[in-house]
Amino acid sequence: MSAISASPVEPAIVPFGSLEWFKRQLASTPDRARRTAIMVGAAVLCVIISMTLQVPELSVTAYMPFFVSQETKLKTIVVGVGGFIGLTIGIGSTLLLYKFTYGYPELRIPGMAIALFLGMWLSRVFLIGPLGFLIGFIVAVSQSVGEAVPSSEQLVRDLLWLWVAIAYAVGLTVVLNLLFLPDTPGPSAHRPKPKRSEPHRHNLFVPDAFTNPAHVHFALKVTFAAMFCYVVYEGIDWSGIHTAFITCTFIALESTGATLHKGVLRMGGCIIGGALALFTIVFLMPHMVTIVSLVVVVAGASAIAGWVAAGSEMISYAGLQIAFAFFYSVFQGYAPDTDLDNVRDRVVGILFGLIVTGLVFRYIWPEHAIDRLRDALRQARRQLARLLEIPRPDTSVEKAKTEAHALIPETSSTFEQARRYAELTTFELEESPDRDRTSLGDLESTLSRAEEVLVAATSLANDQAWNEWQQLPAAAKTAESELRSVAAKRIERAAAGDEREDAGANLSTAFARWTETMQALQVKNSRVALVSQIVTEVQ
Repeated sequence: MSAISASPVEPAIVPFGSLEWFKRQLASTPDRARRTAIMVGAAVLCVIISMTLQVPELSVTAYMPFFVSQETKLKTIVVGVGGFIGLTIGIGSTLLLYKFTYGYPELRIPGMAIALFLGMWLSRVFLIGPLGFLIGFIVAVSQSVGEAVPSSEQLVRDLLWLWVAIAYAVGLTVVLNLLFLPDTPGPSAHRPKPKRSEPHRHNLFVPDAFTNPAHVHFALKVTFAAMFCYVVYEGIDWSGIHTAFITCTFIALESTGATLHKGVLRMGGCIIGGALALFTIVFLMPHMVTIVSLVVVVAGASAIAGWVAAGSEMISYAGLQIAFAFFYSVFQGYAPDTDLDNVRDRVVGILFGLIVTGLVFRYIWPEHAIDRLRDALRQARRQLARLLEIPRPDTSVEKAKTEAHALIPETSSTFEQARRYAELTTFELEESPDRDRTSLGDLESTLSRAEEVLVAATSLANDQAWNEWQQLPAAAKTAESELRSVAAKRIERAAAGDEREDAGANLSTAFARWTETMQALQVKNSRVALVSQIVTEVQ
């Protein structure tokens, strides 16, 4: 039997879209309410400032608080500063590029494709991937609207106003988060910093940036999908569905399952945001006469979008789309407008982009989430095996605490990544062979068992367990350490695909020896129960 067997257990993965999934993803927490309030306040202030000063691109300005706000002050600052740098470089680069491409579509379209390819490639290989993506995206999108602007002077003016509209919204959002988000505790002083090998210490690229063809394949797929949409909507003279181009770039992720999952969130958010905008335009907009009524409507829609955006990674993107769809449809100028074309065009464009991206990622160099799940689960079990071997009789408690406290968050993060891949894999198996469905079920069950072992192993690193370890006789420490070592080796072998027939016998022998030792020494504490639970799960 394999280590951490795949026997039936309570499923660790809640089915996407189920009632239990929505309850979990939309659950209320104090941090979530605070973050939602910050996003609502920032969006309302952006609307008031832009309407008063008549700053162009109001829809983009109002959307920025949802894009920039993060769960901690540090992350918000990083996103804000990185976004500002990417915006500035992107606008400067596209203005420079327009010197050669404005009025020359034979140069502008290849320039768009090259910029988008480089941006998507950098998003995979650059250590600050989002910065590379943002620069490439801004250049490509700004180049795509060049023919719609009547003069180069107007084009330059519009791009510079776009910089102003986004930059001040980003700055305002960062300031509000710094003022109202609580401080997060820093890492413990005794916790060691992760070590990096000297050759990669100052490298700006991931180790396989220039050797792994998957990075180039990814960039080519996104570029092909986006440019195909651009050629189609320009060819039929329906530029209103330009959201197809944006959709292809924003939902593209590391695997087909991740891409389809983000596409579903984008479509769902677009429908909800479009419905809110439709209700506002038809029933509320005709009765609005002051900015106060507009602020109330913006605050209500922002609260819905912000609550979803403040959730986990599995749902937060839908909140961003609710906000963007609502603002993009409602804010068509500085005065009330009842034109519904934008709502229709946006939905059609997103749907078109989803279809094209889904087909491209499914049939051209597909990357499957289930393969990433196997890799993540293998790494998680290896880290878990290392954690089980702590402490040892020949090491001090302080050293063991330091090792455990450094390894626990690292292991938990790997398990969270594996759980995410398991959820994303369901998007790829609708038409997959039965063996893939069976494999996914086994992996999910293995993941659930491993998480139960992790919970018990983490409990062995609390203060009470450390005190009980120090009070154990030397013989009991040796027996427990040998038992945990055998269990760890079995997990490592399973992670490496090495299923030896003597693994179970070795574990049973070590368990019997440990049980005999504990009974002879009459040791009874919570640590004994935790070790027994770990062995039971591993068997």
